[in-house]
Amino acid sequence: MITVRQALEIALQQTARLPIEEISLLESAGRVLAEDVISDVDMPPFPRSTMDGYAVSSEDVRSAPVRLQVVGMIPAGSYPNFSLQPMQAAKIMTGAPLPSGADAVQMVEKTRSLDEESSVAILEGVKSGHNVSPLGSEARQGEVVLPMGTFISPAVIGLLAAVGKNTVAVYRAPSVGILATGDELVDIAVRPALGQIRNSNSFTLYAQVKQAAGKPHLLGIAKDTKANLRQSIAEGLQYDLFLATGGVSMGDLDLVEKMFAEFGLEIFFEKIAMKPGKPVVMARSAQDGLIFGLPGNPVSAATVFEVLVRPVMRKMMGFPVYQNQMALATLTEPFTNRSGRENYAPSVTWYEEKRFMVRPLKSKGSGDVVTYAKSNSYLICPIDRTELSPNENVVVMLRPDFFYC
Repeated sequence: MITVRQALEIALQQTARLPIEEISLLESAGRVLAEDVISDVDMPPFPRSTMDGYAVSSEDVRSAPVRLQVVGMIPAGSYPNFSLQPMQAAKIMTGAPLPSGADAVQMVEKTRSLDEESSVAILEGVKSGHNVSPLGSEARQGEVVLPMGTFISPAVIGLLAAVGKNTVAVYRAPSVGILATGDELVDIAVRPALGQIRNSNSFTLYAQVKQAAGKPHLLGIAKDTKANLRQSIAEGLQYDLFLATGGVSMGDLDLVEKMFAEFGLEIFFEKIAMKPGKPVVMARSAQDGLIFGLPGNPVSAATVFEVLVRPVMRKMMGFPVYQNQMALATLTEPFTNRSGRENYAPSVTWYEEKRFMVRPLKSKGSGDVVTYAKSNSYLICPIDRTELSPNENVVVMLRPDFFYC
């Protein structure tokens, strides 16, 4: 049995980035750039006003208040066809280009219109460059504005649009096959009979894969027979990543690991000193697809995904950081860990008075999906700690849920 850290190191060592593909700008949000993006223009392409007001020469208004002749008006989207002469000004809107002869803008609140707007009183002086974005001050033509490996956020989408990128090169998102195994499982549309439960794992994993920008594919439920598992696993091995839940423990009908061996998969590990999630198989197919045999208990499967599978997916897609965000938080109540394993306890973390706070939830075990659904993070109790005390600083893993609620 290996540690969580060892398992993560092995998983990442065995993971390669996927090939590069070209996709449309509108489809690229949530992906990672696989190219350096170069600006094709100076930004801004002209000295630009950052305020509504009057374009002036700073020399003319040094001894303000001063009266200037208004010789024109410059709205955004137009270019002035005149120059300012000494003691002249031009009314200007935010985003509009300065006319020749102007080197500053005084905001309209510090001016007063005179003579039916043919003149203006500049009530305070301004220095050269005041309220002006100089030509090329944000980026120069030919400059790398977004390096390879940049996460494509909404703000990045805006910059890509500003430099004319209709399509962008990104690392391909992995296709992920998701298989649930077990005679006890029924479809979610079926009311379970005695001894049966609904297949929630596939849907949780589908959502996690989609949240991680992957391409999930549900492969249904495989019964605990070699023939059924053989057919389902063969289908799962066609994907970049194959996630099978259940059948990886030590019971008579836990056949998944045996079937992996039958397919000649290269096995990297089979058990992790982690709670929940001890029985975990990681393997690779002859086609270089990665496979994870996850526990059948819902909280275990979802937790192993966050600890191991999401980092693997992020590396596949070119992310510079693989793991979920970690933070130090103040524990609000005692926590006990008698498992002898590194414990990932479903918790609620929040920010209050300049620090993170964390409250572990009272779970009834790794099948308790009701409690798990109320959590947004994990309290991580080290393998060598049996108790954590209130007001102690502890490590928490912030799941993506944390940032949406």
